[in-house]
Amino acid sequence: MKQGNQTSISFFRHVNDSINPYRWLMSLVVATVVAMLFSLIALNSQMESDRELLAGLSPYLATLVESFDRPEMLRVINSVSEVKKSEVILVQEGRVLATSRGISELDLPYEKPISTYKFFNSDFLFPSAQVVSTQAITLPGHAIHNADLHIISPLLPAIKNTMHIFLLTFVASMVIALFSARQMRKAIKKTLRPLEQLHGEIRGLISLNMEQESKPIRIRELEEIRKTVFETKIDLENANDRLAEIKAKKLNAESYKRLIHDLHNPVAALRQMTKFINDPNLNEEEKNEVSNTVSRTAEQILNQVTAARKNLDDEPLILRELDLRDCISECVHQNNLVMTKSKKILCDLPNGKVMAAHDPALLKRALTNLIENAVEYSISLVKISVTKLGEYISIQVSDDGPGMKEENITLFFQGRGNSNKAKRQAYGLSSTNHIVRTHGGKLIYRTSEFGGANFEIRLGAIIL
Repeated sequence: MKQGNQTSISFFRHVNDSINPYRWLMSLVVATVVAMLFSLIALNSQMESDRELLAGLSPYLATLVESFDRPEMLRVINSVSEVKKSEVILVQEGRVLATSRGISELDLPYEKPISTYKFFNSDFLFPSAQVVSTQAITLPGHAIHNADLHIISPLLPAIKNTMHIFLLTFVASMVIALFSARQMRKAIKKTLRPLEQLHGEIRGLISLNMEQESKPIRIRELEEIRKTVFETKIDLENANDRLAEIKAKKLNAESYKRLIHDLHNPVAALRQMTKFINDPNLNEEEKNEVSNTVSRTAEQILNQVTAARKNLDDEPLILRELDLRDCISECVHQNNLVMTKSKKILCDLPNGKVMAAHDPALLKRALTNLIENAVEYSISLVKISVTKLGEYISIQVSDDGPGMKEENITLFFQGRGNSNKAKRQAYGLSSTNHIVRTHGGKLIYRTSEFGGANFEIRLGAIIL
């Protein structure tokens, strides 16, 4: 998931990527340490071998020096040089007495190599990569005057062996690191399960789905968070219910205010007309006309009051934030079950959720009234559409029927109209209008795009 210029990764990937450099570093450190230890052990072994060899040759060479048997000295020194793959030099009084380098250096002054540093009582020469071990020529009980034996051994074989050990150790360390990384990934995934469970609890808190089972988490800190989340979830549910009840009561009060307002005009007109009846300036015909008007107005007021009393049963007790599409789909499905094949319902709903505070049962009753009327009076087509209008959602039910006279709409909305089917009061649109009002919306009538009726329920909602 990308946010701006940053890429969000999983916690598992984050831990794995954070540990990954240390695997290489650890393998490199282990390989280096092992190689250095091996190198030190190998060098110490080599120098110890050189010193032991020199110590063993010293008495024999001492007798040869005293007898000045140079041919034998050269033979011994060359033999040792071939076996050790090293240079061997016998020096007395600062001059070369015998050497494996060749007879051209005999009796010449011996130039001792300049030591880079001294270690294990031996001199190390760089960059020539050699080590020099020195032993004084001695006989049991005394030393030969100013006579020393030098052996110069190459370090390259030891360096090659060290590199081989380094590479082998590094590869072995990487194999072990990769295996341990695999096991660690499994352990991390297993460790993250409580976090995934906690994430599910938090998602449940967002959705306020109380049907989701909440299970204890073994990790104490996460369990405390889970309990807090669950308790917060319950508190939010209770708070949401209280707010929904308060909102329903407030909207009910608003609908009563509108009812009183609707009754005010006809009652005021009725009062004015009763004054006209007693006017001595009116003739008998005018009085009869006013009397008939009073009778019709009184009947309409009675019908409106009767409709209002009937609508008192349609008061929502609680308004919950739910998806309007579910309510609309159920109404369409029910009408499709009983609708004739000659007619069809087109339904145009958004892809995203349409959330609005409503009572599903009551709003379904209001929509069913509109859809049933549209189906009954339509010729062949009924269309239901949902669109967003600024901060509101518009639910429109349109048909291709004869429509209604706009001057009669107010009468039917207020419950003062009579049904066209029989000589009785029409309650459908009055009930629908009342339910829409108690939801904080309004019912609007206009001519549809198909030439018939178009009823619009306008509610405050949000498309997700």
